[in-house]
Amino acid sequence: MLAQADLERVALLDDAGVADALRVLADVRAAVSAQLVVVLAEAKRRSLGAGQGCGPVDWARAVAPSLPTRDLLEADVVAGVVALSSSVAAPDRRLVEVVEAVAGATSPDPGVREQALSVTKAAQVCRFHRGIRGLAEPGWLAESTAGLLGGARGDRGWDEKTLATGLRRTADLARSEGSVERDAQVRREHRSLVKGPGPVGMWRYTLMLDEEGAAVVDAAVDALAKPRRDEDTGELDVRSPAARRADALLDLVVRAVSAPEGVPRQAKTSLVVTVPLEVLAQRCRGAGMTLQGQDLGAGVVRRLACDAQVVPVVLGTAGEVLDQGMARRLFDRAQIRGLWLRDGGCTFPGCSKPAAWSDAHHLVHWADGGPTDLGNAALLCRAHHTVVHTYRYAGRVRHEPGSKPRVEWDLTIGSYDQALTDQRHQQERHVGDQPRERGQDRARGHGRQRRRSLPSSLPATG
Repeated sequence: MLAQADLERVALLDDAGVADALRVLADVRAAVSAQLVVVLAEAKRRSLGAGQGCGPVDWARAVAPSLPTRDLLEADVVAGVVALSSSVAAPDRRLVEVVEAVAGATSPDPGVREQALSVTKAAQVCRFHRGIRGLAEPGWLAESTAGLLGGARGDRGWDEKTLATGLRRTADLARSEGSVERDAQVRREHRSLVKGPGPVGMWRYTLMLDEEGAAVVDAAVDALAKPRRDEDTGELDVRSPAARRADALLDLVVRAVSAPEGVPRQAKTSLVVTVPLEVLAQRCRGAGMTLQGQDLGAGVVRRLACDAQVVPVVLGTAGEVLDQGMARRLFDRAQIRGLWLRDGGCTFPGCSKPAAWSDAHHLVHWADGGPTDLGNAALLCRAHHTVVHTYRYAGRVRHEPGSKPRVEWDLTIGSYDQALTDQRHQQERHVGDQPRERGQDRARGHGRQRRRSLPSSLPATG
């Protein structure tokens, strides 16, 4: 029936029959893509088209012009691994597993076909492997490739966008955290907003943002850009998605410029970031992800965790949700007003940014158990907030007789980590004599007590 493409006969199928037909076509397409890899690999082995100065893709386009170029390019990447497997320079064992996962699409066993890997995803993994194999330690690269392959294969595996995010973040892990953060800083420095003339008297704004800025804007705009019915007539929203986003951005600007000067800003939207606890606490490397699928580096997540507009969804080792943001993690309006009066503006040495342009920063980071009170807070402008987190500077609130409290910064790189380590060692000595609690409930209670017992700011180091 499908081979004859008889529309009248297909129309006679019931709903289940149409669904079965679609599944058959999906299996056929996957099998055809896998066979295309085999044919291109053989063309490579025979050097077909070389006499005319053509590579395998150009040769295939000349022989079969109807084949989509994108399909040929992706099949050619995987075919290169297949061709190597029959040569002296055998490919990495993990790439052989990638090819075998692609070949699963041609298996007569339905269970094997369900765990097959599409040629598109296989090409993504092969490009990743080829790009960093000379930079990464072989054992780590093999383990990472196996993990990516396991997550991507099968009908319920990651989609291509999620796999691309995983590949990008895995490649970052092959580099030092310092180099990754430097690249992020370069992207931050290239943020731009350009105004230019548009059609019929309109104006065009071109906004260029890094992943951090894009995540913040997406969270704010998406919350206001949803279609809504007319309050008076009940009619559906007829605006295009682009028009709704433009109106949402204007609403945000109007809200910001119309706020009274003496009233601290309050978050109207929330940026939800999913991040493993080990990453947030800097016990391992990794990244976070927003609900919109935007991946954020660990340093960005830790910095944004200070902001009331960001709610971290903290995951345990098994992926369970440990925390979805706490009310007392965020500084309330009264506390922010107190910071405005106490600090007057950004507290970083030499900065003159006013309080209205500053964020409330936890001196002992929330992820490290720092409390949300004025003794653990300091105002920092957005630029110096980034600097403090990047270079791990320690700060403390200094109280002197006869004068109001002031924030003092230790601008030694890594001073925060050293001060936190010293403080934890002191805590361990105090806690060591107490009887050890047993049971899961008591362990949780002890964890909450540790959060409350941490100091409100770190001692000066050096």
